[in-house]
Amino acid sequence: MIDRPNPLCMVGAGYVGLVTAVCLADAGVDVRLLDIDTARLEMLRRGRAPIHEPLLDDLLAKVLENGSLELHADAAVAMGGAAVIMIAVGTPPLGDGRADLTAVRAAVTQAVRHAGPDAVITIKSTVPPGTTASLQSLCRRNGRLVPLTVCPEFLAEGSAVRDFRQPPQVVIGGDDRDACERVARLFGHLEASIRITDSTSAELIKYGVNAFLALKISFINEMAQLCEFTGADVSSVADGIGTDARIGRAFLGAGLGFGGSCFPKDVRALDQAASYHGQSFLLLRAAVEVNQQARSRFVAKIQRALNGKLAKRRIAVLGLAFKPGTDDVRQAASIDVIRHLEDLGAYVVATDPVARPNARSLLPNTELVDDPYECVRGADAVVVVTEWPEYVGLDWGRVATLVRRPLVVDGRNCLAADPLVELGFTYIGVGRQPRKPKPVKAQPSAGKRARDLLAVK
Repeated sequence: MIDRPNPLCMVGAGYVGLVTAVCLADAGVDVRLLDIDTARLEMLRRGRAPIHEPLLDDLLAKVLENGSLELHADAAVAMGGAAVIMIAVGTPPLGDGRADLTAVRAAVTQAVRHAGPDAVITIKSTVPPGTTASLQSLCRRNGRLVPLTVCPEFLAEGSAVRDFRQPPQVVIGGDDRDACERVARLFGHLEASIRITDSTSAELIKYGVNAFLALKISFINEMAQLCEFTGADVSSVADGIGTDARIGRAFLGAGLGFGGSCFPKDVRALDQAASYHGQSFLLLRAAVEVNQQARSRFVAKIQRALNGKLAKRRIAVLGLAFKPGTDDVRQAASIDVIRHLEDLGAYVVATDPVARPNARSLLPNTELVDDPYECVRGADAVVVVTEWPEYVGLDWGRVATLVRRPLVVDGRNCLAADPLVELGFTYIGVGRQPRKPKPVKAQPSAGKRARDLLAVK
């Protein structure tokens, strides 16, 4: 039987805090979830998560019903008597790319005020290297130092519950070994290695993982550009590169680059942290530049395919979320692509299974529709931006009867080109050569056939 520290107070019911709180409650930890957003708490009380995440709603309803998860708006009540106070508040980027730590500092100060004599505070939010060490000065209360640790998250949107249950490792950092081991016991039910290190190393592990994955994505997108120049196929190239065990195939999918709430923010924040110490992290800056160029190049593909004219063209965009399985449109490729198309005079109709409400305020000039078949009706080009299974599995024969022009531009290389070409589509991917249907050989007229027969005689 695992001796878990109970209860746990989770500060922040955002993406990371909510998923972690629900999953720990499901694993048998008594969790108090604290948030200042009363509307969000009311939604949670109804068993509905404010984010789209597979499995989360069912788990939320379960842990609310069995009482292992409590919802609180009062910090004193939620934090009082908690064995561990875990902080999972937002660290949004500032204008220069640095992480805004205002909410983290406020949460740590509040936790110290309400912490019991044996409580441990741990930071789940993604914070720049050195943050936890610098916040130690806030942790003195009545002549004693409340232990402060950091426990970075490695959850991917769209698979967060699975990622929590099957992590490659659990990382905990801090100067107090006993405090770190107490936090580690929260995750003792998982079949994963526990890595305990100093707080700054733990923070850099988190940033390093995301930055390296972003580099892989940008690298394969540069290779995709070279493939288009030389006539190679980036999928074959990525398969060959990824077969090498030192590299691996994951995150070598060419397309529209990375987006979401983590990679863009963390790459810029790590670059800013390096520059604070006089280091120019040129690889990271290049990754960001390549990521933006991938979107501009994609719009240029669409424009070339339409003979250089986008004005008054009807473009159907399939997918708004930055990746399948989520409703998150933060830093999504769709936003940049659609705005660019509209700047060039195109009329854009877009659809997404779940992300339309979040995209509405960002795309005021775009027609957002529910039905993908309605989206493609009368389109001069069908553009795949998010590789939702729903779009891969469309009845493309039906799509062929609805579009004005049979053109598909696949920004994620998720569609099979051959069946589309057989249906009469021109198919354009990323890092691949365009595919066009074979021209239909015209039948000779009756008069020509007669003349040919006479000539033979």
